Formats: sequence, structure tokens, C-alpha cells
Amino acid sequence: MRSGHRIWINFVAQAKMFFRSIGSVFWTVAFPVLLILLFGAIFSGSGSATYTLYVQDLDSSEASAMYIHGLNETKVLNLIMVGPEVDATSYIKDNSIATFLIIPEGFHNAFAPEPFQQNTSVELRMDNSSSSAMAVASVVNAVTQSVNLGLANGSMLISTDLQGISANNQYTYIDFFLPGVIGLTAMTSTVNWMVGLQTRYRSNGIFKKLATTPITQLEWLVSLMIWQVITVFMSVAIILIVGILAFDVHLTLDLLSIAIIILTSAMFSALGLIIARFVKEEETAGAAAGAITFPMMFLGGSFFPLESMPDYLQAIAKVMPLTYVNNGLRDAMIYGNSSGAFYNLMIVAVLTAVFVIVGVAISTWKQD
Repeated sequence: MRSGHRIWINFVAQAKMFFRSIGSVFWTVAFPVLLILLFGAIFSGSGSATYTLYVQDLDSSEASAMYIHGLNETKVLNLIMVGPEVDATSYIKDNSIATFLIIPEGFHNAFAPEPFQQNTSVELRMDNSSSSAMAVASVVNAVTQSVNLGLANGSMLISTDLQGISANNQYTYIDFFLPGVIGLTAMTSTVNWMVGLQTRYRSNGIFKKLATTPITQLEWLVSLMIWQVITVFMSVAIILIVGILAFDVHLTLDLLSIAIIILTSAMFSALGLIIARFVKEEETAGAAAGAITFPMMFLGGSFFPLESMPDYLQAIAKVMPLTYVNNGLRDAMIYGNSSGAFYNLMIVAVLTAVFVIVGVAISTWKQD
């Protein structure tokens, strides 16, 4: 009896400690639920997912209009029409497009009466690094085959010519994935480190001592940002080395991508400072950081193209800072889209400024 009583007392003590620790409850209960809800929301709508396909009709005939109507009737493709006067190559690069269909001039000849029918092909330019590109190619092929069946009992009057999205045709999904890993790593490492450091210093009374020194909150934050930039670039170097050696990735680390990485480190450091302001106990730091970073991890486009998600999740993703980090890195490192990368860089810069101002404004060392 005494042994059983001691076991029971210790069991109750451990249970109380568990439920008093928000971090333990988060990782044991809330985190699995969060994963189920996020992945369920992403994949439950996969059956009705739509993929964006840009279409340029150079034939402008009744036949090409019927073909486009067939694509639209699949309910899987969101068609965006591009004028025939537009240069396809430049348009694809400037807009970081993953799938672009060109209906050639003379397409209508395939619909002519026998024996005047002529073979033709539609050109589908696709980004091999996009996981949704093959899904689009499958739909286009299916529509093309159904048209062939109606024209000549399945004879290949119309074919689908698959082309790489650019002259650099070596990109694969791993190339799409790696910029997302860089953005994800920058976010998780800086936010978790900053929240943990801030709560630990608050618990140990270090901030009250710092309040008696000449250093300001802004100077404190800038010094931490600089250190985080260095550690993030260490991670980036490791990611790129492993990617090149193990998977032969083809990424370009240019000035724009470097600027995005620097600002990303600063932005999430400032965000970590804001989060830490509302965390009172060191034990809850990990849970608080995870509650912010995990939704962005799965909805910010690190693993999946945003267009593969339901519309309401895409709307949520557009308010997440990581989305613009990932978009900017892919524009700079994969697509060579300088204007797109610069646009996302500016968004990250504005968010960084906002987070820094808010973080410094709500920091009160004397009360901590």
C-alpha cells in the first residue's frame, strides 16, 4: 500500500506539472491537432483544387475558342488569357509563370474537312520545379485527346508539345523546395531564438539591469538582428551545399536573394521580440513561438504551391510574411524575375520596419 501510495503521489505531481506547463500541453495536445487541421484543410480541398494556366491564342478562330472552352469545362483550370501581341518568353519571366499554353496560328486546320486536315500541336511551357505543372499537363493532354477523338476517332491530329519554361530547363521540384526551406529556416531559427532569449532574460532579471545601462532597446534589437543574419547565412550555406552535392540543385544566389535573406532575418527577429513581450514564463516560450510559426510553415508556400490550396487558405497565406519571403526567393533564385523579387523584397522591408517599430515601442525593460 505504501508503495502504491508513493507512486500515486508522484503521478499526481507529474500530472500537475504537465498541465501547468503550457509548452508541454502545446506539443502533446495542441500541436497534433494543429497539424491535422492544417493538412486536413489543405488536402480536403485537393479534389476541387484549381490550377492557373495562362493561354495565348495565336489562331483566334472558332476552333481555338472551342478548344479553350474544353479546357475551361474541366473545372480544374483557372484560365488567364494573354493577348497574341505579347512576347511569351518575356511575359513568363516577368510574371514567374509555371504553366503557359500557346495555341499556334493555323490551329483551325486540324478541324478542316477531310482530306484537308493538317496536324498541329499546342505548346505547353511548364516549370519543372512546380509540383502543379504536371497536373496541368495531364489536364491539357486529356482535353487534347478528347478533341482528337471527336475529330478523327483518336488520330493524333493535335498533339501537346511540352517545353521547359525557359532555356534553363534543368529545374526540378527540389529547386522549388529549397528556397522554401531557406525561408522556413530563417523564420523558425530567429523567432524561436529571440522568444527564448527574451523570456529567459526577463525571468533572470537581466532586463532590469540593462535598463541601468546606456544601451537602448533599438540598439539591443539591432545587435541581435546582426547576429541572427550571420547564423541564418550559416544555415543557408549548409542548405545550398547539401542541395548541390546531394540533389544537384540549380539556384542563383544574387544580390536580391541575399537582400531578402538579410531582411527576413531582421523581420522575424523583430517579430520574435513582439511575441516575447506577451510571454511571461520561459517554459511557454516554445509554445508561443510555435503557435505563430507553424501555421506559416505550412501555409506560407514552403512545401506546397499556394494555388494547390483551397481559396480561403490562399487568402490566409497572403497575409503571412513568410509567403512573400518564399515568393521573393523563388523569383530571384529560380525564375530570374528581378521585378517580382524586388516587389516581394519591398513588402518584406515594410513589414520589417513595422515589426521593429512595434517591438521597440512595447519593450519596457524597467517593468521586466
